[in-house]
Amino acid sequence: MLRRGRFERRMEQTASEYISSMRDDVRIFYPTVQVNIAHTIMLAERGIISRADATAILKALRILYKGGVSKLDLSPELEDIHMAIEEFVEKEAGTEIGGKMHTAKSRNDQVTAAIRIASRRKVVELGEDLLNLINTLVALAEKNMDTVMPGYTHLQVAEPTTLGHHLSAYCSALMRDVERLEQAYEVTNSCPMGACAFAGTSFPIDRVRVAHLLGFKRVDENSMDAVGSRDFIVQTISALAIIMVNLSKMAEEITVWSSAEFSMINMPDEFAATSSIMPQKKNPVVPEMVRAKTGKVIGNLAGALALLKALPQAYNLDLQELTPILWNSVDETMNSIKVMEKLMGALEPNKKAMQEHAEQGFSVATELADTLVRKASLSFREAHLVVGRMVTLALEKNKSAKEMNVEELKTASNEILGKEVTLKPDDLEAALDVGNCVIAKAIPGAPAPSSVKNQLTSIKQKSKNHSKLLRSWEQSMSKTEKKLLKGQEGV
Repeated sequence: MLRRGRFERRMEQTASEYISSMRDDVRIFYPTVQVNIAHTIMLAERGIISRADATAILKALRILYKGGVSKLDLSPELEDIHMAIEEFVEKEAGTEIGGKMHTAKSRNDQVTAAIRIASRRKVVELGEDLLNLINTLVALAEKNMDTVMPGYTHLQVAEPTTLGHHLSAYCSALMRDVERLEQAYEVTNSCPMGACAFAGTSFPIDRVRVAHLLGFKRVDENSMDAVGSRDFIVQTISALAIIMVNLSKMAEEITVWSSAEFSMINMPDEFAATSSIMPQKKNPVVPEMVRAKTGKVIGNLAGALALLKALPQAYNLDLQELTPILWNSVDETMNSIKVMEKLMGALEPNKKAMQEHAEQGFSVATELADTLVRKASLSFREAHLVVGRMVTLALEKNKSAKEMNVEELKTASNEILGKEVTLKPDDLEAALDVGNCVIAKAIPGAPAPSSVKNQLTSIKQKSKNHSKLLRSWEQSMSKTEKKLLKGQEGV
């Protein structure tokens, strides 16, 4: 279609198939038609093409939008969706009229505009999916604010906490992921149309008008940057990679907790698989797959950065390979969020096992040291040394933390400090009780039920605020699209 003016021969078939983006361009079919509609309206309003010609072009574009991508010739020799759409319009409106649609624009500004439109919508969908996951975690946390479990550092029992507190931690991380998606949306919400190949045009176009018709917040300031930069894609993939890392951490813990050694949760049957040879097996295949797909999205981010790192300004066909990386990251992340939301909604904690694990590993040691500071007037470092010695003595006698007594405290303090330190039996017993340890941690952000309740209340309010914002963006995009398609804007 484009070659006959410059080349005598058609492109070799293997070469045309090699450079064609047609298969992946299906993802931007509808946004590309929208871009052409908005551009044609602007051309007519500015008197660059006649209103009669614009009407014929717009009629063809709206027919195409309604009919869908199946109405197009997707032959690789057309190179991309942009030329396939232009060919359709020329067949519908005639070559003389249809050929005017491409006046004052290039595939370079058109493709990045279409990607931005498609990406905006996906970013909003991802944000809404994340909020659904957060709300599911909040509901589970609210039921388990008193469910004592061990907290870990280095995957070693550290201090007692609650399942509610643990889940609230993930809610906080995922809420930042929502914020990162919103930031990616803001960066993406800028219109490159009018940049053309990279140097703009001598036609008296109205870039702001096209941006308005397409629902963009602003116009890209530099025409070379508009077509040559894809940092908005990298920022989106980066946000998705961080989301996947957070999901993978959650998936890893579910996998570990469901093992026989931990037995802290019951993996729901509908999210597990069995072995082809070992009939007793209940394998946590869903969280395992989340971990695997996280590696893919991280690899996509690295690939995107590597693709861009040495490109000269402005447009290069290398950029064509970036878009499939974006869509793959979007799909993998969206699917992972949705399946994790279903899994977490069906999760069954084993409260008894969680309590037992919390009572192992001397998780109360820190609270005992704090008690010695408060009740025995020791410095924290002195208390730390004394409790460390008490743990050693208990291990030598094969005792648990609950079995430690005042006599062992006296022995340990004499050995470490050269003086006898004692506590009232009731104070020692309270310090060695995991439930009391949790309740005592009532400062903001800590695991005491009262504190977790405040955390969850804050998370629920943030979720409502973000949901309201995302809905407003979704409604704005839908309203803009309907106006273009129904002819409420333009000729």
